[in-house]
Amino acid sequence: MLSHMRAREYCPEPDRFKPSIRRLPALSIGAKPFAEDRLVAPSGFFTNLFRSPSFKFVLVGFLVLVISGLTGVVWLLSTERQMRAASVQTDIAKDWGGPQHVLGPYLIVPYTVKAQRLEYGKTVDIEMARQAVFLPDTLKVSGRVQTEKRHRSIYDVTVYQTKLTLEGQFKRADLSLVEPETPASIRWQDAFIALGIQDVSGLKNNVRLETGGQKIDFEPSAGLADETGRFNGIHARLKPVAAANGLNGGAPLPYKIGLELNGSSSLAFAPAGRENAIELQSNWPHPGFTGFLPVSRMIDSNGFQASWSVPYLARDVPQAWAGVPQTIHLDRFAGKDLGVNLYVPVDFYSLVERALKYGFLFVTAAFAGVFVLELLSGRRVHPIQYIFVGLAIVIFYVLLLSFSEHIGFAPAYLAASGATGVMISAYVGMALQNIRRGLVMLGIFALLFGLLYMILQLEDYALLAGSIAAFVLLTATMFATLRVNWSGEEG
Repeated sequence: MLSHMRAREYCPEPDRFKPSIRRLPALSIGAKPFAEDRLVAPSGFFTNLFRSPSFKFVLVGFLVLVISGLTGVVWLLSTERQMRAASVQTDIAKDWGGPQHVLGPYLIVPYTVKAQRLEYGKTVDIEMARQAVFLPDTLKVSGRVQTEKRHRSIYDVTVYQTKLTLEGQFKRADLSLVEPETPASIRWQDAFIALGIQDVSGLKNNVRLETGGQKIDFEPSAGLADETGRFNGIHARLKPVAAANGLNGGAPLPYKIGLELNGSSSLAFAPAGRENAIELQSNWPHPGFTGFLPVSRMIDSNGFQASWSVPYLARDVPQAWAGVPQTIHLDRFAGKDLGVNLYVPVDFYSLVERALKYGFLFVTAAFAGVFVLELLSGRRVHPIQYIFVGLAIVIFYVLLLSFSEHIGFAPAYLAASGATGVMISAYVGMALQNIRRGLVMLGIFALLFGLLYMILQLEDYALLAGSIAAFVLLTATMFATLRVNWSGEEG
């Protein structure tokens, strides 16, 4: 009996394991809630928070930052395509001719001076070879630059052909200007005229020097390239003139050189003369002048004409100097030259990059339009739908870049903006279940795309126009949402 009772004590009845069901009494109006009911309150707080316009505003702002970051991917894509276009231009330049820079002409006279050197403990007299460099007293350059476009794959590259005439004269070659000691010998028969040309592969004629009644053919480089590697060129030896006693410290040496050059991108000259007069004509209507600016110019849709006159003192380079052969450093005009770039006024890659610079402003304005329509309509637009709108704007930039490579920037902008604006406006109208809201969104996008295009065309006033546009859009958004209950609370 006792054992049976102990068994019941340690073995509770099975029905004691049944869960107990606790019924909460119904609350009457004005009754205080139980403690268990207070635990439900936070879920209502978060629901009100998520539904409040202020929280939605912060969420939309975060999405703007995310979508604006995605436009950076398009920027990288644009940079890669631009590098590809530059690579194609380089390949064409190798075959046709690269940027051309004409240096000189220079009159170079070899001579020797006496010196002493210690050999095996004895002093011996030797003669050291040196070279004197003389710049022309007058330099006149005239030429015409004829441009054309070369097409490869989907890229267009502007190249040119030019015919140049360089003429003037050298004054008497006086070595006392550069050598304090009397030279041991002056090798007039080995004197020559050197002409620097940046890309000699662009030469299309056999160049001749006309001087002293002689016509002398130029030969390949005289081996005068300096450490910068910029001085490539040709030279004409003056032995026929020296044989006729036209050099031996005598009269000035006149010269005339005709060049036919192929090139691309730019054409520049060194103001090598004491007096310089350069005149160029071209059919290119968008010149970009570099270095010394022309004293007169005329630009119209048919091309340009420009003339330069650079005085001796403005170039900051002496008229003569001397040195050991191979180290006389002929290229002393770096940063002191003049010329013209065949400037393409804001090519489409630059326009796409400039459009991407305003990507944050554009995404912000588009999201603000959707957000204001959402507040005014009383219907909710899900954050995922905002993301879809943002992705459509990113795709707009991709369409703009890809279309521009094939049909040009203006038609590409019209096609990409039209397709994107109509698609997003229809989507927003259906999301808000209101056709009028969709039409309003279409008007907003028409204004945004038109404003962006106008900003892209204003090179000098783009920042001013963009800042004014941002101010106007912010002001419109502020006053359109003036009566919005940002907390979302009733009452």
